[in-house]
Formats: sequence, C-alpha cells, structure tokens
Amino acid sequence: MSTARKEVLWINTLKGGCILMVVLHHSIITTFAPSLHHLTAGLLPAHWWVAFNTYLSPLRMPAFFFVSGLLAASSITKKSWKEVFTKKFSNIVYLYLLWGVIQWLSIHYISTHLGERLSSTKNAAYADTPFEFIKLLMTSMTSLWYLYALAGFFLFTKLFHKQKIALLALGVVATYAAQFSLIPGWGPASVAQNYLYFLIGVFFSQALIEISELKRQHWLLLGGIAMIGMLHHVGGIYKNPFYSVLTIVFGIVLCRFLNERFNMAWLNWIGRNTLQIYVLHRIFIELLGLSAIALALHYGWFGNATFSWAWALLMPITGVALCTSISLLVWTLLNRGPGRMLFLYPRLLRKPVLATKSEPQ
Repeated sequence: MSTARKEVLWINTLKGGCILMVVLHHSIITTFAPSLHHLTAGLLPAHWWVAFNTYLSPLRMPAFFFVSGLLAASSITKKSWKEVFTKKFSNIVYLYLLWGVIQWLSIHYISTHLGERLSSTKNAAYADTPFEFIKLLMTSMTSLWYLYALAGFFLFTKLFHKQKIALLALGVVATYAAQFSLIPGWGPASVAQNYLYFLIGVFFSQALIEISELKRQHWLLLGGIAMIGMLHHVGGIYKNPFYSVLTIVFGIVLCRFLNERFNMAWLNWIGRNTLQIYVLHRIFIELLGLSAIALALHYGWFGNATFSWAWALLMPITGVALCTSISLLVWTLLNRGPGRMLFLYPRLLRKPVLATKSEPQ
C-alpha cells in the first residue's frame, strides 16, 4: 500500500472513530446516565461507561476539529475565496440551518407524542417557540454546534490566516476561557474550547503527523506535553490542550496501526460519511431512547436483575450501533434525486465534479 494511501486511511479511521464517540456521548448523556437510578443491578459497569465517556473528552471533539483543520488547510492558506466559499462556508451554513429546523421539528414531534424529553439541557431541539429556537440556534446552543463552529472557524481563519501567531494566541485564550467558565452557555463554550485544535490542524498538522512517527527525538517532547497535561489534571483541568494534543498524536498512531494490521474498511467508510451520521443520529437517539426507557418502565423491566445487567453492559454500545446504522440507512434512502439537497447545498449539486457524499471540512 502506498504511503499516500495509508495517510488517507488513518484520517478516515480517526474521523470514523470520532463520530462513533460523538454518538456514544449523546447516547450516554441523554439516555444512559439519566436511566441509572432505575437500575436494580449492574451499577458498577454502568458507572464505568459514564466514566469512560468522560475520559474520552480530550480526544473526541479536539481530534474531530484537528482533522477538519487539516483537511481545510489548503482552502484556507492557498485557494481563493471564489474557489472555496460555496463549498467550505455556504454549504456548512446551509446544512446547519436546514438540519437545525429538521431536528427541532422531529424531536418536538417525538417528545410531544411520547410525553417526555430525554434531556432538560437548553437546546434548540427542545425549543418551545420559534423565537426561542432561532435564538438558541444562532448562539450554537444545539446538538449541531460542530457545524456552527466549523463555518465560523473557516471564515475567521481564512480572513486572518496570515496572522498565525495571533490566531493561535486567541485559540489558547478561548480554550482556557471556556475551561474557567468565562463563556456563558454550553454551546459557545464548546465552540471556543475547540478553536485551538482547528488551528493546529490548519497550521501544524504536518508537525503532529511527524511526531506520530514516534522517533527517538519525539519522546522527550511527548513526555513534556504529558507532564504539563498531568499538572493541569491535578489542578482540576482534565480536558486540557496538552492531553488533547497527546491523544490526537496517539490517535494517529493507533489508526495507522489498525490499518496496517486489520481490514478497517467499515470504519473508514463511516469516516467518509460522518456528516450524515452527525445530522441524523440525534433524532434517532431521542426516538429510540425515549421508547426504550418508556417500555422498560411500563413493563417493570428495570426491576429484573438480568435486564438491568444487560442494560448496564450493553445499552451504550447497542445505542451507538443502532443509531449509526439507522442514520446511514436513512441517508441512503433519502440521498436520491431532490433528497440530495438534504445533504449538500443545492448550488453544489449543479457541479458534477463534486460527489454527493461531500462533507464539510
């Protein structure tokens, strides 16, 4: 296998892993964690799942934004606005607004008919009025905040890409401002916390890729990064930039290793189709999560030790598998004819050189 081919594979593997971690995160915080007080057995492994999800936080979105920055680097630093504006900005904004509305209407319908909401978190998907929905959507208070951030990051970074040091300083300040709760709202805080990793992807991806070769001269640097990360951890900041950079580097190492040793075609395919999963999965988490909990409570299944053990051990991974598979199935069915406009800005459909599977990068 050529070196270039290997590089593409690890990128897709990392993207695939990240989107599965996103689905896992949403499954746990909306369905699994709130259900734990119903369990009559299996509490220990259930809490392990919650802890595992927490420990993934330095990798999940930082790695996603790192790869997004890496893939956008050429468009930001080399190409003209005319070449990239529609695909890299207009397309993302279009998808954010379109799927924001679709998610809101879908989840509102589901929660109305099932009589419950999975989460009490302030989210555009749970807005009670159109005005509240617009307000929350415009301030990134939505499960689709990654698209909001991606569009803004691309626009701002391309405008000021020649001021690289100033941008990096801004990214660092934004990350720590979010860590110290100086930015109100979980949406804006999430956006601010991840700009640094997008910038690292744009400007320093090659350096991190080189470090991931783990040559002798790299270990001292990695050790220093780990030490500073641990000092942050001791100081109460677990999700810190140093841990995130470290996990990105070793994420690249792991993805390369997996592609060299195993057939990772399934995960690489998921990595090429992250957009579809991202915009659809939250709807199915709401539908399946509410339905499963409602049925379990109605029939008293949580009172059964075997069911509680099965829920504690298998619910998170089952939720990821089901929501991911259903999202991809629905995308396959919808992504035909006019339905392609659900996943790509209509203007781009008139350009035959662009594949319909394109995702914002």
